[in-house]
Amino acid sequence: MSTQANIGAEQRNIDERDVSIEAFCVTKADYYAPIFERYQRGQLPRWHMNIWAVIAPWLWSAWRGVWLMFWISLAIDVIAVVCLMQVVKFTPLLAEAQLDPDANTTLISRYTNWINTYGTIGWAVLILGRLWMGSQANRWYYDLYNRWRIEPSVAHGVSPKRLGLGVLIILICSPITTYRATQLRLDERACFNQVRATESVESLLAQYHQVPDVPALSTAVREDAAAAQARFDQLDAISDRTAEQNTARSAARSEARDLGRSAGLVEEYLAISKRDRFDCFFIDDFPTLARLDPPEDVTYRRVTDEDGITEVVAQVKPPVEGRKVTLFTYSAESIDISINWLRASFAGAFDAMTNVLRQSLIRVEVAFMQTPWPVVAFLFLVLSWTYTGMGTTAFVASSLAFLALFELWQIAMQTMALVVVSTAVCVFVGLPIGIWMAKNKIARFITEPILDVMQTIPSLSYLVPAVAFFGISQPPAVLATVVFAMPPMIKLTALGIRQVPESTKEAALAFGASER
Repeated sequence: MSTQANIGAEQRNIDERDVSIEAFCVTKADYYAPIFERYQRGQLPRWHMNIWAVIAPWLWSAWRGVWLMFWISLAIDVIAVVCLMQVVKFTPLLAEAQLDPDANTTLISRYTNWINTYGTIGWAVLILGRLWMGSQANRWYYDLYNRWRIEPSVAHGVSPKRLGLGVLIILICSPITTYRATQLRLDERACFNQVRATESVESLLAQYHQVPDVPALSTAVREDAAAAQARFDQLDAISDRTAEQNTARSAARSEARDLGRSAGLVEEYLAISKRDRFDCFFIDDFPTLARLDPPEDVTYRRVTDEDGITEVVAQVKPPVEGRKVTLFTYSAESIDISINWLRASFAGAFDAMTNVLRQSLIRVEVAFMQTPWPVVAFLFLVLSWTYTGMGTTAFVASSLAFLALFELWQIAMQTMALVVVSTAVCVFVGLPIGIWMAKNKIARFITEPILDVMQTIPSLSYLVPAVAFFGISQPPAVLATVVFAMPPMIKLTALGIRQVPESTKEAALAFGASER
């Protein structure tokens, strides 16, 4: 009876699992139910294949919601296709080099090696990747099924929406990547010349507003260039020219040269093919989407009049005619102008901060350098012995001996002064901010990303703005060190306060402690 009861309970469990598998799979549940059962029992062979996952693993995984498999299979297939496209790219080059084998021996050997290597790797990755996807598909699908049984919001069933999203991702990633793999790298200035030619044509169309299109513009510019050249030739033929004729001759020569250059740019614009435009926009560097008029070239300086009154004077330089800049150049020049204005307008504040840091450094340096070196060395050894142990003390002693023997003691004391001042600034500024972050969720939400960025950027990068505002001296080094070292101080302060148990806080308040 007991054996029959166990068999009945096991059968009921299988039936329940079958029902849940049907709800999970929606379609083909009769195919997946025995596979899941065999996999759970450890009886599913390694060579078991999901045919659809072998044929089109990205479509099957998107249809079923196995997104991990979708991305892995897409990456494997793209790598394989890119390798095979190298064969397509280098085969014509090999054929061209073989036309003159004596002069292209190195190229023939190189192209042949690349074709064989990339072809072998491409087919191996494609075939082995598909077989691996087919063998892993049902196992990953079973893992998704287990997660769905715990969390019903996990993707399950089949979804045309997921399939459409997968197809969209494939169309975005695969075709342009495949096309890029078949193309040689563009000339570095090819895309820049396209932009320059386009800007010139737009400027000329504004001048020749009566011209309907670019071919007509080319004709008009060539005619004007020919007319200017004719005027120059006519004036140049005169042997005894007056001053007015010499001026007119020079103007005609400049006009003919400029118009000839403009005609060349128009022809260059007309010669740009749609494929060249596509390559520059999609497969080369990120396209220059905007070419802007540069900001005003403004320089700010402080001027003191006879009465001793200091004011900021702006000096504006006229713009360069026809100059266009990228968004990056525009932003960089605007930042330079803003920094120049800040330095001129708030020179007193920057000088005050510099003076405070400089005086602090001088006093700490005096404290270290004027104290006899045996006393300083003794204090270092005592501190290391008190707070660490014998090993660290021996290391400190050997380090101090190294500094003394190699005549680096004064430099080391200057470095110690910089470290002490930087640490003091970090404590005085970082401690209140850390307490504020621990007490205020909004402040923590805003401040944490900023601190992460501050800690990620190398400390030397902060020297650039520090030098821009405070000049080349020790204070910028202090500020750069503070900016880099302050995030751990703030984060650890906030973390320490937040990790205090609530029971401890309640006990402190019960014994009369205030919130402060």
